[in-house]
Amino acid sequence: MVAPRKLAGLAMTEKSSFRVTFHVFHPTMPASEIERAFGLPVRFSQSAGSKRKTKNGQYLGGVYEATNVSFLLHESPLSFNDCDLDVFLKKQIESYNADCVVGLSESGGKCNFLIGVFSEENVMFEIGPKVIEMLGAVKMSIKFDFYGGE
Repeated sequence: MVAPRKLAGLAMTEKSSFRVTFHVFHPTMPASEIERAFGLPVRFSQSAGSKRKTKNGQYLGGVYEATNVSFLLHESPLSFNDCDLDVFLKKQIESYNADCVVGLSESGGKCNFLIGVFSEENVMFEIGPKVIEMLGAVKMSIKFDFYGGE
């Protein structure tokens, strides 16, 4: 009997890749408080009530309705052939303070991973039941963004 092969991620060539970022949204909590709670490198940060501005710092008018913080989890795109997405997510979830994540959700916020998948070909990957269970326990979700191809 042959042991079943675990399907972590499979791409036809090395051209397929993905990025994972961690996002926190909250209706009122200042971005600085969220940044301190996680201690991860910040991609962008916007606090509820602060003036809206471009990436270059020019003001757009109006204010942000909610706080939105995006954290960088790795520098370069990751290859499905080199990185097990399921293991990557499990390690991330384990490194966060579960009470903090649940508290954000229970106070009106949301936490999610954004997985951006780039491929010009067929890509298959799995997020296993343990990771799904862990996400549910801390009230986190996953968003997917698929791009590339024709």
